[in-house]
Amino acid sequence: MFVESLTAFAIGLLIGSFLNVCIYRIPLKESVFWSRSYCPHCRHTIPFYHNIPLFSYLILRGKCANCKKKISPVYPVVELLSAAATVLIYNHFGVSGAAFFYILLIYSLIVITFIDFQTKLIPNTVLLFLLGSGVIINLLFNVISWTEALLGFIISGSIMYALAVMGKLLFKKESMGMGDVKFSAVAGFFLGWKLTIAALYFGFVFALLFAVFGKLISKSAMERVIPMGPFFSVSFFLFLLWGNHFFEVYVSIING
Repeated sequence: MFVESLTAFAIGLLIGSFLNVCIYRIPLKESVFWSRSYCPHCRHTIPFYHNIPLFSYLILRGKCANCKKKISPVYPVVELLSAAATVLIYNHFGVSGAAFFYILLIYSLIVITFIDFQTKLIPNTVLLFLLGSGVIINLLFNVISWTEALLGFIISGSIMYALAVMGKLLFKKESMGMGDVKFSAVAGFFLGWKLTIAALYFGFVFALLFAVFGKLISKSAMERVIPMGPFFSVSFFLFLLWGNHFFEVYVSIING
C-alpha cells in the first residue's frame, strides 16, 4: 500500500507541474502544450533538470537559475496539493473509472482555485474541458447515473443563477459572476444535486468566515471582491470524499 501511495504521490507531483502551466498560461491565453516552460521574469527557457516538480524549487532555493529572481511559492503548493489529492483519490477509489472521473474534477478545482484567486475569473475553457471530459469518462465507466448527473447540472446551475439575479436586484450591482454559476452547474454533473447544494451552502459559509476574519485584520477587506471559486472548490472537494459521512452525522444529530 505504501508503494502504491508513493507512486500516486509522484504522479500527482508531475501532474501538478502541468497544472502550474495551466494556471499561469490560461489567463494569458497561451498554449499549455506547445511551448517549453520559461521563467515569468526573464523568459529564459527552463531546462528539464531545473523543472523537476518540488525538488527543483528546493534545490534552487525558490529562485530562477538564470535571473535569480524569486519563484512564486504557488508552484510547489500546487504540486503538493495535486500529489496529496491523487493519493486521497487512489486510497478512496483505487484504480477505477471513478478515480479518473473524480481526480479530473479535483485537478480542475485546483486550477480554478488559483486562477480565480488571482484574476477573479473562472475560464470557460477549463469548465468546458472538465464537462466534456466528464461526459466521455461517464460514458465509458458509468460512474454516476445520467439522471443524477443531469439533475445535478440543471438544479445546481439554476439555483446559483437565481441567487445571482436576486443579488443583482437587491444590491443594484453584480454580486455573483456567471463563472460561479457555470462552475456550480459543472460540479453538479460530477457530484449530483444533493452533494452540490450542500457544498455550495458551506462554500458560502467559508467565504463569509473569510470575509469576517479579513475585516478583523483590515478595515478595507470587506470592500474587496471575494472570489467564490476557491471556497466552492474546497467545499466540493470535502463533499466529494466525505459528503455522505457528513449527511450521516447530521441525520444522527437530528434523530438524537
